[in-house]
Amino acid sequence: MKIIKLNIFQCSTPFRFSFHSPHTIRIQSDSIVVELQFDNDILGYGESAPRPYVTAETPSTVANTIQGFFSKTLFRSEINFIKDVKRTLDALERECRDRNLKAYNSALGAIDIALFDALGKLQGVPLHHYLGPIVREKISSSLPIPFLHESIIKELYNDLKKLEFDSLKIIMGDVEKDNIERVRMIRSLFGDHMDIRIEANGKWSTEQAISHIEKLKRFNISGVEQPVAAGDIEGLHEIRNKTGTPVIVDESMCNLSDAKKLIEAKACDIINIKISKCGGLLKSKEIRDFAESKNIPCQVGAHVGETDILGKAGRYFAITTRNLFCFEGFSHLLFEDSWEDHAGRQSSDEDNFPNSGLGVDLAKQRLKLLCSLETDQ
Repeated sequence: MKIIKLNIFQCSTPFRFSFHSPHTIRIQSDSIVVELQFDNDILGYGESAPRPYVTAETPSTVANTIQGFFSKTLFRSEINFIKDVKRTLDALERECRDRNLKAYNSALGAIDIALFDALGKLQGVPLHHYLGPIVREKISSSLPIPFLHESIIKELYNDLKKLEFDSLKIIMGDVEKDNIERVRMIRSLFGDHMDIRIEANGKWSTEQAISHIEKLKRFNISGVEQPVAAGDIEGLHEIRNKTGTPVIVDESMCNLSDAKKLIEAKACDIINIKISKCGGLLKSKEIRDFAESKNIPCQVGAHVGETDILGKAGRYFAITTRNLFCFEGFSHLLFEDSWEDHAGRQSSDEDNFPNSGLGVDLAKQRLKLLCSLETDQ
């Protein structure tokens, strides 16, 4: 089958509430959704959640990359088997390198998912078929607590405690005293049995990170995610050695080369794979398989405000990951109408999967068409 039309959408679905992240104030989703239309009427959907502080991409650069760099190659491609998907993705990456385009991971990831969605529909198999066998009945789920005011967290607690999850990840701020009170409050709400980790988004120095961790140990934290800036491998190594607290890397790890450097330098205990930042499912699988060969667990993460496209892709990835630490599959709860629909524990029961592809429903998302390309253009 051949691609005859490519639509690029901006997704801007409002969140249930606004909040500060370490990099901006977030009030709505900020994704690019790709729709590939094939000559047999199959539609393949993909999503990019670009973050400039992670892959140096924005929604506009992703749209421009797909429109200006990827479209011609896509229209020349024929997709009937997994080898065709691999060949097409390799060709797109070569195109980027030949043109000296360095920031393209999120754009490539959107196309990767859309191609696999379409191939699954063509072959009549769910997307996880291309990632490996299902290896678990239940997924260990982690709920991130955004940087919200304490009063909002307390207000949300009655809703949150109805959800089924195994651990919490608490986003930290800059002020040590405030962070201690924040963790204290959340620990008191959820109880001593709840596994709790902290996430610094690379904002601390090595000294700040060590000080924070030592003071927060009293609350029995089980790990710290990205305590220092992405390129500070020495800082990560020092934090691991001096605190004894497991270190999870996120912004530091966007590709296989990053994973190899971090693991070889003994700078991390767990790697956070986000499908969008890592360039899609195929590249994420390469990272996962390498990490498994080195006995390093993987956290399957989510960018804030992902739609069901990335959410389901991540879920399928998680159920086929032997070395899974946890799955952060709760980004959809930021949308007002998602609370009743997604309250249950993530299961690998095959009855929950579509017969083919991703099985996404974008009816609740607010999509704005940015670009529409056809083969005759």
